[in-house]
Amino acid sequence: MKVFRISLLVFAIFALSCKEEVIPFGPNHQKLVETLFTKNQVILEEFLKENPKPNWKEFSEAVQSLVANDHPKLKSWGKQITSNIPSIQTDLESSYEKISKIQEILIQMKAEVPNQSKYNRFYCPMVDKSWLMTGKEVKNPYAPEMRDCGELMP
Repeated sequence: MKVFRISLLVFAIFALSCKEEVIPFGPNHQKLVETLFTKNQVILEEFLKENPKPNWKEFSEAVQSLVANDHPKLKSWGKQITSNIPSIQTDLESSYEKISKIQEILIQMKAEVPNQSKYNRFYCPMVDKSWLMTGKEVKNPYAPEMRDCGELMP
């Protein structure tokens, strides 16, 4: 019984010491994220137009920079975003759902990657979606009939 307790204790200490290594985000990582946020801003501004025709090329290139990066978290986020980039860019209805998923990943990135205070999180309770944009004015990219619906989140 004593051997079992000692073994269990050793195993517990070993398991606790095997935490995932936290790799800090350096200036280059921060710049990649900032570039992605800038390209996201362009996409969301296009959705604010009367007849949006989003061009995902530059956004996709910025995402691929994350995927090709050496930082494991950026690489993971990049892969998640890649799987949500709309394949049929003219289908706006399905694009809204994919954009929403992308925005959730970007919001997580903003929370974890330093020096991203230029972008603010907004939330619209009517469509139950969030997004990141510059400024403090609500510009809802999800609801053409309710562009001012939403609020700036802390």
